[in-house]
Formats: sequence, structure tokens, C-alpha cells
Amino acid sequence: MEYNRSKNYKIAMFALNNSATNLMLFLFGYYMYYTQNILGLSGVIIGIIATSMRIFDGITDPIIGYFLDKTDGKYGKFRPFMLIGNIIMLVCALAIFNTPHSFGEMGRYIWTTIFYIVYIIGYTFQTACTKGGQVVLTNDPKQRPLFSIFDTIYNTIIFTGGVYVLMSLLAPKFEDGLANERLWQVFSTGIVITSGVCTILAIIGIWEKDRSEYFNKDASVKLKFKDYFDIIKNNRAIQMLIIAASTDKLAGTAMNVAAIYLFSNVLLDSSLQGEFSAITGVPIALLGILGLNFSKKFGLKKMFVITTWLGMVSTIVMYIVGLLNGNVLVFLIFMFLQKAFAAVSNPIIIPMIADVTDYEKYRTGRFVPGMMGTLFSFVDKLISSLSTTIVGFCLAYAGVSKSIILPNTYVSDKFVHAILFAYCALPIFGYIASLIAMKYYDLTKEKMEEIQKELSRDRKNSVRDIEKDIEKKEGVIECIQGVEKV
Repeated sequence: MEYNRSKNYKIAMFALNNSATNLMLFLFGYYMYYTQNILGLSGVIIGIIATSMRIFDGITDPIIGYFLDKTDGKYGKFRPFMLIGNIIMLVCALAIFNTPHSFGEMGRYIWTTIFYIVYIIGYTFQTACTKGGQVVLTNDPKQRPLFSIFDTIYNTIIFTGGVYVLMSLLAPKFEDGLANERLWQVFSTGIVITSGVCTILAIIGIWEKDRSEYFNKDASVKLKFKDYFDIIKNNRAIQMLIIAASTDKLAGTAMNVAAIYLFSNVLLDSSLQGEFSAITGVPIALLGILGLNFSKKFGLKKMFVITTWLGMVSTIVMYIVGLLNGNVLVFLIFMFLQKAFAAVSNPIIIPMIADVTDYEKYRTGRFVPGMMGTLFSFVDKLISSLSTTIVGFCLAYAGVSKSIILPNTYVSDKFVHAILFAYCALPIFGYIASLIAMKYYDLTKEKMEEIQKELSRDRKNSVRDIEKDIEKKEGVIECIQGVEKV
């Protein structure tokens, strides 16, 4: 069977679109810390605001996805959304992390919230393209995991290298370290510039395939907004993938928010976070690449299930060691293992979204990469939006929601238990939900091969129909020209 394939380096370049948004996600992982400890705002209120913004983010997804699938202009389907979305995000990030101190407390709440709302719109523009763009890049089951391999490399650089830059390189250069306002201005500017460069490279990567002939449209199938309801009701694959991914995302986001407190106020060494990231970054990326390469042989679903089981076991051990105030080295070893398995299970979700998009085309004839990706994001964000609220209430439980938490200081036993709950216990529930969902997810390697064969036949028939239409039109034109000559 003949597949639609891309050059590997173009897949590598397009994967940077996800990196561009992940850079912003990484920066906004410190939104609660920045607003509480630099701007002096309430952790609980900020947690509720951040949750509300995630819900708003989810609501905007289906709307933007619908218009994305309707788009087919001079500059393609995806490229305009990628560029506009990134510009919006960059402006808003600079505004938030440079909030004027001359504002009163209410002014700081209003300023950061307004720009957060606008940031969400830009974020949705660009992330919708990551999920939908893969479908036009390649439909080869052996090539689709390449996106996740490159994504793993980039994410390791972002989430481990970023921590090292912040904690070990930048923080020591500023008086009071993380409590220095200027640190966050410099750090956010660096993130913004890097995200912009990644977006430009991603646009170049998808340029060739961002054209009508690769959109696999069926002119007889008219898209309607109400199609969302049929998809979520009858497409079992997207239902189960949403459950698996959103519960993992809820836990992963909570872990990212809680990590700074874990190292600084539980392990009592904020610089250890940077050192840990620097030491483990490359091994995590290599293990992630190894696992994703196995997905070419075993299929995406099987590798997701295997690494989810292994990640859950690692997290359980980590939680027990933390509660027992055990050896820090043992705790860090199992943290490393958890992150290594997550380096497979997290990025593998994106090509799985491409699979469920092809399944929808196979099931109904609708080619809706934008709608599928944003439907996934809609529910995913609604559930994962609870993460910042959970961390906020964990801080409230520990009695520090309105306090400035100084780096490298012990707070209390309640604080330790609260942070361990956010960092370890919550992910365990996420893993369990993912494993249950995968029991009912039917898109195995064999099933996807069957689907691609059927879609390939449909594409060939469509091409033949188009060629016949062109021949008829040319015949009509020739007849008209003949009559005119007569």
C-alpha cells in the first residue's frame, strides 16, 4: 500500500510546533509561584483563576477546531493559526511576567487575569495545529511515531534543561534567587524568543503538506458544528483516549506546579532540581526514544499501556519513600524512572490522536483533524484544569496559601504531606484511569493497518473521480471552443 509520507527532517521541524507551546506551558508552570511570591497574591485565588482559565481554554477549543477544518486558503490550513497563535502568546507572557509593581493588589489580579485570558486564545490556536497537522504530514503507521521521538527529545531539553537554566544558572546570579523579580523578566524573555524561533521552523516543516490535496476531504460530506456531538457520542476511540490522556495531564500538571516546592521545601535544596534535571535529561530522552522506537513494532496502544504500568509502579514506590522520610537518593532514582516512562507515554498521545482522526474518516467519511484535536483538548483541559486548584487547596491545607514561602526552608509536616499528595498520589489515580480506558480502546496496530488500507482505496477512488471530472470539463470546453470556431 502507498502511504502519504514526509521527509523525516520535516517531521522533526514540525514537532517544534509542540515545543513552542510547551515552552509557554513550562513558563506558565511557574505562574502560581510568580503571582504568589513576586506579586504577593493569594495562592488559592490564583489557583481558582488558573483553573477557570483552563476551562475557558477548553471552551475555545471546539470553536477554533471547527474554523480550522473550514480553512483552506492561500496560506494553507495550519500555518496562519500557528503564527497568529504564537504572536498572541508571546505578547501575553511578556505582559504577565513583567507586571508593574506600581499596580495595587486588585490591579495585579486584573492585569494578570486579562492577559491570561488572551494568552489562552493564542495557545489554543497553536496547539490545535499540532494535533491536526500530523494527519497531513504522514499516515504511515511506522513513520507516525517519529513525531513522538523528536517531541521527546525537545521536551527533555525544555522541561529538564529549562529547570537547569532557571535553578542552576540564572537563580544564583540574582540576589534572593527565585524571589527576585528581575530573574523572571529575564527568564520569560528567553522563553518567548525561543518559542518564536520554534514556530518559524515548524511552519517551514509543514509548508509542503499544508495544501488542499493532502486534506483528504470528501466534498459530499458537509461539516457542521453539531458533528462534535456525534463524534463524542459514537467514536469510542476518542472517548477512551481523552480519559487516558486527561487524567495523566491532570496529574502531570499538578506535579510540575508542586515540583518547585518539593525540591525547595521538602528536600530543602532548590538547586538540586536543576542538577537533577541536568544529570537525568539525556538518559530520560534516550530511554524515551528507545521506548518510542518499540512502538513501531508493537503499536502505539501497547507501548502506552506498558509504560503506564511501569510509571505507576515507580510513582507508588516514590510516594512510599517520601511518606516514610526515606533516603533522598532512592526517592530521586524512582523519580528518574517515572520521568523516563512518562517520556514514552506522554508524547505517544499525539500520534494516537492522528489515529483516532483516521478512524473517524474510516467510520463516517468526515476528515476533521481540527475538530478531533480540539475536541480532545476541550475535555482534556476541563479535567486537567483542576490541577492548579488542587495544588492551591493543598497549600491551604498546609496553612500557607497566603504566605510567601521562602526557598530552602522547612515549612511543616502537613506541608510535606500536601506536596507529596500533589506530586505522587494524584498521578497514581491518573495511571489507574488510563489503564482502565485502554481496555476499551480498540485501535491496535493491526486495526490501524486495516483502516489505512481502506482509506488508501478511498483516496485512489477520489483521485480517479477528480480526474474524470477534469476530463469531462475539458471535453465541454473543447466543444464550446469548436462551436465558437464554427
